[in-house]
Amino acid sequence: MSDDFRPIKFLPPEPDQALRAAFLGTTYGPVWHRFRLGTELQSRPEEEHVEESGPDWAVGVRSWVIITAWNPRGQPQAEWDNAEAHQRLLARVSRAGLVPILALNGNGQWRETALILPGASLRDGIRLGREFAQAAVLYGIGRRGALVWLSIDRRKVDRGGVERRHGERCRVERYWVQDVDAANEQR
Repeated sequence: MSDDFRPIKFLPPEPDQALRAAFLGTTYGPVWHRFRLGTELQSRPEEEHVEESGPDWAVGVRSWVIITAWNPRGQPQAEWDNAEAHQRLLARVSRAGLVPILALNGNGQWRETALILPGASLRDGIRLGREFAQAAVLYGIGRRGALVWLSIDRRKVDRGGVERRHGERCRVERYWVQDVDAANEQR
């Protein structure tokens, strides 16, 4: 069969541009080390291999994931519902043997309690993100970060969030972790 007649593999649609702008315009991480996603590598003169050294909370781990259980599908929920979802996420992460670090995603009305999962794999992030109906998760290795957009059609996902052979795929956008001066961050 010629290439002209081969079926095209499904790629998820572009994310909603307002939601994408919100993800790219916000800050992430624990209160002592906030960062943004950027397209340029931030230089740190004291470090010889800046691209390899990650945030201080990621030193000594291969990879990391940042996830929240708040506001599934990007839809605001009551504070009680978000707190309950966060407790379920904590329990799920604990059962998976991961040791989380408490973090905050966002600013202002969109500030959400989140978890940093040092040592988590991309597959861990995708499973948890889908399980908690998140639009995206952050996955990183060192100072390299990826915004991983998730599909939420649970009919095409096996138990545990693993994609079926013909299920939907993730869309990945690659960025750099850019430190934010905590004193100048908008609250």
